[in-house]
Amino acid sequence: MNKVIEVSHLKKSYSATVAVDDISFDVAEGEIFGLLGLNGAGKTTTIECLQGLRRPDAGHIRVLGLDPQSDTRTLKRRIGSQLQESALPDRIRVWEALDLFASFTPGSSDWRVHSNSG
Repeated sequence: MNKVIEVSHLKKSYSATVAVDDISFDVAEGEIFGLLGLNGAGKTTTIECLQGLRRPDAGHIRVLGLDPQSDTRTLKRRIGSQLQESALPDRIRVWEALDLFASFTPGSSDWRVHSNSG
């Protein structure tokens, strides 16, 4: 099976705080995978490195065959992310929320093209 995520010896620190300390794992196409751990274990930092939002201090990462640091724009067009927390105004319209979230990825496709509501 094809590997869709490859992580080898990932390390990330913030000053003296070690957030991720030499983790390695692969995720195969079609596999259901989750990161579990206590608060501060490095789950969010790991995901942010996979998305290209944070630069690892060391290690090798590939997502869909792409390097999240050098292929960030291409990768962002191919993956989706759910925020840990988000809040929208009470009276926001659905299309306004979709426009907002689509704006997070410059160059993403127009969601209206794929909807029935036009």
